[in-house]
Amino acid sequence: MAITALRTQAAALVHASAQPDPAERQRHERFILSRLVAGGGVLGLAPAYLAWRGAPGACEAAVIVAAALAMLSVALVSRTGRLGTAHALSSAALSLFIVALASVTGGVTSPLLPWLAIVPVEAALFGASGFTLRAGWIAVAALAAAVGLDGLSLFAEAAPLAGAAVPLLAVSALVQALAATALLLRRRRVEEREQRASDARSQLLLDHVGDLVTWHDAGGAVVFANAAARTLAGAEPRELLGRGLFERVHIADRPLFLKALSDAAHGDEGVTVSFRTLFLPPAEAEGEVRLPVSLWLEMQACRVAGAASADGAAVVCVMRDVTQRRAAEEDLERGHAEALRANDVKGRFLATVSHELRTPLNAIIGFSEMLSADDNGWLDAERRLEYARIIHASGHHLLDVVNTLLDISKIESGAMTIEREPLDLAALARDCCALMALRAETGGIALDCVVGPALPVIEADRRALKQVVLNLLSNAIKFTPAEGRVTLAVVRDGDMIDISVSDTGVGIAAADLPRLGDPFFQAKGAYDRPHEGTGLGLSVVRGLVGLHRGRLTIESAPGVGTRVSVRLPVGSTDAAEPPARIATFARSPRRGLETKEPFRLTA
Repeated sequence: MAITALRTQAAALVHASAQPDPAERQRHERFILSRLVAGGGVLGLAPAYLAWRGAPGACEAAVIVAAALAMLSVALVSRTGRLGTAHALSSAALSLFIVALASVTGGVTSPLLPWLAIVPVEAALFGASGFTLRAGWIAVAALAAAVGLDGLSLFAEAAPLAGAAVPLLAVSALVQALAATALLLRRRRVEEREQRASDARSQLLLDHVGDLVTWHDAGGAVVFANAAARTLAGAEPRELLGRGLFERVHIADRPLFLKALSDAAHGDEGVTVSFRTLFLPPAEAEGEVRLPVSLWLEMQACRVAGAASADGAAVVCVMRDVTQRRAAEEDLERGHAEALRANDVKGRFLATVSHELRTPLNAIIGFSEMLSADDNGWLDAERRLEYARIIHASGHHLLDVVNTLLDISKIESGAMTIEREPLDLAALARDCCALMALRAETGGIALDCVVGPALPVIEADRRALKQVVLNLLSNAIKFTPAEGRVTLAVVRDGDMIDISVSDTGVGIAAADLPRLGDPFFQAKGAYDRPHEGTGLGLSVVRGLVGLHRGRLTIESAPGVGTRVSVRLPVGSTDAAEPPARIATFARSPRRGLETKEPFRLTA
């Protein structure tokens, strides 16, 4: 846990200039980690040592200064990113540490003095020849300082087995170390050149694929992204490092994104998920208004084989744009839903039409057979007249069903046309009430007609509006029980005419309100329904109102009643259109239909 914490701290201290290059970032991390461990360890033990030893001598003071210089080199490279300068300071600290130990173990005859050869060798692990050369000169300077201080008799007595040959041995060790270091550096340069060539080929390949390739560490942070970040994430690759990609994932899909990375990092098999990204595209011109772009990305994530890679990557992800595919799938799903709906409509059509046709046909066939039978002498004139009226009414019912089907077919196909003419709505409302008065009286229902003052003459199709009002009155009377009331009101509301039919009938459930106006839909529809009808009346009304550029509003509550309002513009919908010109309906099945919350009628 302590090593992991130190590695995390070292990674956090790397300067921003070293972040884009994985190899350079690794060198900085290794340098910072080693100096933190060495310098921090010495400084951490210094208080306990001084408490036991007492006042520090020259050797202890030099060791503490060396540890402080090591920590100072960490601060320098973290703040400036100058690894060469920081390493020179660190080499000086290491040389001071070795000379300090040699000062108490025999001076120039100390067996520890040859350790100065470690200084250039250690430098070769972090940098190029310049690092090693500087470290070598620092080691030589430290050796010269040791010889000078020894000449001033400032060092301790030589060890019994040490002789005057020790300085020569130290020089020889330095020469050998420098030679070995030169060979090591030469081999490293060849390896680095080959590695750079391989990395360049890999980078070229990654930058020219259309998919976004990212590498993530064990915590999910991005450590590498290719050039596809510009098109799929709207950012430069370096902007995706760390949490850059996560912040561009749609907030609702972020848990899925993190779970996929976690599953891939801890599993043996790859993980495939789809998520949305949301970002602002780069501005192509100054002052350009940018709109957010949302893309669907399909991500395939898999764990890096074995341990994490050198740059800390634990998971590699490949993401591609599947926005068009998702749109095609959604279109396919909508088409499937519409096909199911069309099949449902067809089923309702067959059931409703067969019911509406079978009943009057049975009456026509049955009563016509009775009238045409040879032994019908038992039928008197009054009975014959009654049967003829039933046959006549059944025939008219069949004709109404066929006409309604033709009207709804024309409206749905866009072939329905209207002929505008000046129309007196007050007279139209009274005529419709007069036609429905007998039917309302037969059912014990009060029918009222309310006409507002100063109604203007509007341009509309007389036959179409009359059919609208009659259909609404017929539905209201059909679903209103005895002793109920149906009211037709025509009033002006600003630049609109409001034609409303309200009743105190059974009302409509809130769940059925959104489907009112769909062809063949009947609230609480069933084969044994108590009321006849095809369920097309309101569909025809909706289409005819749409032809007049009007709006249909339905308000209802079960057990309270229903109010259907048709709002038409007072003037022509097209100022350039003459009164008698024929307007063609542009198909819009849902046009002009609204449903509202249930209401309560007041006296």
